[in-house]
Amino acid sequence: MRIFDLNRLRHALSVVMLRLTQGRFTSAKKSYRLFEASLRYHQYRQASLIADVAHHRWPDAIDVVSMQCTLALKAGQLPEAFVLLERCLSALDYRAVDRVLFRTGSRPRDLHQSEEVFRWLSHRVDLDLTRRSYALVAEAYLMLRLKKLARAQELIEALEGMAEKLRSSEKTSCCPQSNRQNLGKLYVSISSAQYHLALLQEDMPLLARCWHRLAEFSRAIDRDQMNADALFRMSSNLGRGLALGFLLDPRQYGMVRSDALTLLNAWTTASAAGLTPSRRVRGRTPQENHLLFLEALRDSCEELHQAGGSVAPQACRHWARLLNHSSERSLTDTIASLVQRQLIEPEP
Repeated sequence: MRIFDLNRLRHALSVVMLRLTQGRFTSAKKSYRLFEASLRYHQYRQASLIADVAHHRWPDAIDVVSMQCTLALKAGQLPEAFVLLERCLSALDYRAVDRVLFRTGSRPRDLHQSEEVFRWLSHRVDLDLTRRSYALVAEAYLMLRLKKLARAQELIEALEGMAEKLRSSEKTSCCPQSNRQNLGKLYVSISSAQYHLALLQEDMPLLARCWHRLAEFSRAIDRDQMNADALFRMSSNLGRGLALGFLLDPRQYGMVRSDALTLLNAWTTASAAGLTPSRRVRGRTPQENHLLFLEALRDSCEELHQAGGSVAPQACRHWARLLNHSSERSLTDTIASLVQRQLIEPEP
């Protein structure tokens, strides 16, 4: 039996025992771990049953409050969810916050409700800057689907201030903090959200700023100091950012395609030398194969660069799909049209 199947069997047996004994031989903390595992296996009804048993046994435990908050957020029961979130934040418990920020399966299905949640989180002064920033990033990707141009512009301005603050900090390129608290990864995530919004707004100066920032950042990274797991997890988005040079007008920005390809080549080579796609993180592996993605992106950029003005529309669309990290498919058409138009202009 595979290890994955064995783990699921053990988990299922533990849940059965919890329900049969009504939690008499366990604890609120262990119940939360079973709850979290159920979510990881996409067993949402099972997670709800665990939360019910835990609430009956330990009604005031913060582990139980966190479970209830996560379920309320997923169900779109926002008044209840916000009350529970208040209790979590008062206890300095950020598990429900992190789930809704970083796990799409824990968000309300209604996009407008998700927008309300992210806006609520981004205004919380009792949340750290990193989580507030990720709330803005998550909302930015929602705006691509909802096409709220006025709010998109507000988010651009809010993210711009954070991007400049991180750009001017010496800690950003050598941050030893783990994945979700890493300043370098946050900087890349903000820049990635910004360039998607720039494409939505057709804001080419912003697109150029995003490219220059990420190009500068890729050169400045201190691999000896930067957290290796965070570096691994940011690698695909940083690669996309470096490839942005192909969307910039060479008449205004010069040898930008050659520079973009050089930087992307260097980043891919460094990633291949310093990162292992199967790197294990707390017993689990990241879902994305970042190195394989970087190699595909580099190859696509090389194809565009060699073809120049005679590039095939299919090649532009393939490259656009690689660059579009959002769930808004129509943005792929925008990117493909833009890159094909820019390739008509030869580099100096």
